[in-house]
Amino acid sequence: MLFNHKSLFTALAVVALATNAGAQKDKVTGSVDVYKDFDAHLLESNKISIKPTLPPLDTSIKRQDYIVPARPLTLTYPTPKLRPIAMKSGKKEETYNGFVKAGAGIPKQFWGEAGYFFNSNEKFDGKVWFRHHSLNNTNNVENQRFFNNDFLLNGNVYPNENLGIEGNIGYTYDRVHFYGYNSDTLSFSEERTRQDIKILDLGGRVYNAVRNDVDFNFSVAPRFYLLNDYYSNKETGFELNLTGVKWFAEKHPLRLNIRTDQTTFDDTVKQKLNNFYLQPSFTYHSDIVQVRIGGNFASNRDEFTILPDAELTLRLVGNGVQIFGGAGGDLRKNTYRSIIEYAPFIQIRGNKLRNTEYRNYYAGAKGDLGFLEYSGQFTYAKANDLALYQTNFTPQGITRFQVVYDDATITNILGVLKLNLFKSLALSGSLSQNLTFELEDESNHWGLPQTEWNFNALFNTMDNKLELRGGLYIADGIWFKDIEGISRQEDVLLDLNAGGTFRFSDNFGVFLDINNILNNKRERWYNYPMVGLNVLGGLTARF
Repeated sequence: MLFNHKSLFTALAVVALATNAGAQKDKVTGSVDVYKDFDAHLLESNKISIKPTLPPLDTSIKRQDYIVPARPLTLTYPTPKLRPIAMKSGKKEETYNGFVKAGAGIPKQFWGEAGYFFNSNEKFDGKVWFRHHSLNNTNNVENQRFFNNDFLLNGNVYPNENLGIEGNIGYTYDRVHFYGYNSDTLSFSEERTRQDIKILDLGGRVYNAVRNDVDFNFSVAPRFYLLNDYYSNKETGFELNLTGVKWFAEKHPLRLNIRTDQTTFDDTVKQKLNNFYLQPSFTYHSDIVQVRIGGNFASNRDEFTILPDAELTLRLVGNGVQIFGGAGGDLRKNTYRSIIEYAPFIQIRGNKLRNTEYRNYYAGAKGDLGFLEYSGQFTYAKANDLALYQTNFTPQGITRFQVVYDDATITNILGVLKLNLFKSLALSGSLSQNLTFELEDESNHWGLPQTEWNFNALFNTMDNKLELRGGLYIADGIWFKDIEGISRQEDVLLDLNAGGTFRFSDNFGVFLDINNILNNKRERWYNYPMVGLNVLGGLTARF
């Protein structure tokens, strides 16, 4: 029920008065008459209208001077890393750290090879490797036998992310026999024809393991070797390479190489052959042109020689078609070690060690078309004191060889080809042909080939479980003088080889090599016929 607010107000007033009257009934008496309800209200007001106005604009121009104290900013932040967009990865091929290869064949021969790679938390890595190969064909040719043993231990230590330290220990123990005599009329024991070569190699390198902030790479690489043979000949060699490379714009290297190469040979007379090299160069790269300009400043026995080092390459169609030309030169040392590696039946005593001053000027074309890689060039070369290998017959009737030096002018064409017809088939070939070989004094280039051709094929199938190989090596006849001093040229070499490897599991397999299928008995060195048809087979393992 709703009440009028005026009636309520009147009722409350009456109650109040009554209460007050009750409280004062002893003093005041009387009555109150109400004639009208209370009516309170406000008078109407007049609205005042005020319109706001903006102050006047200040259009005066004042010059403000600001003082900002210089404060160098030293902000450090990690170098941003570029990461490729994630792509679906293919099947990861399992890696193996070790391998073993062992076999035997006919004529009597043995092959053993093993290696292992090891590392530790990116602070150390290394490898150990050993190989043995021996052959004995004395049933067909007296004293036609040899063995080769090679050992290598290599390790890299990374003290921090910027530095790498490498060490190498190598040892070689080879034995050959001087079987170059007429076995129908002469016979020698194994000991009388024996020659042993033992070489100890020690080397190392200190280098920057990763690219540094200033784009400067350095390397300090010492090397030492000690060679002894069965006849008490001895040679020591020490080489020190100091290399620095400064990169500009990440693709133009300025290179400086300082190298000292010292050799001491001792048979009945001590000989020394010490060379010093200063080799600066700068290479400029662009999308179309590459230019290298440098020099090879060499010194030997107070004789100073300036040799060229320059090359220009033009990319006509990217990497597919390129033409190039240049000039180079070097002092090539003829040491006992380098000589015996090329001519194992050498008679070193009485021979002098010399440098061959070699200068060459070349031009050609090369390219990579994806399925085809090719290179071909023409070379004009001058070689002063070029080492040639002439026959030297011992009083016992055994053919040996000696070094003779002569100045030569050589023109040569060289070609290399690699063709990938299919994913599983690769063909390759190379040829080297001396067009001219002019000598100052000697009538022929004794012991050096003029033509060498090499062709190879490699076929993989059955998910790379089966690998088949084939090769053909062709070389012209070598010029020598016989025991009567008459110049002779040997027969042409046709060396056809085939082989294959089959893995019957992930870890184990077999191999078979058939060498000199045509049974060519060509004498690479006069009176030293090659081993004819020979076969080698065995087992392989990886782990």
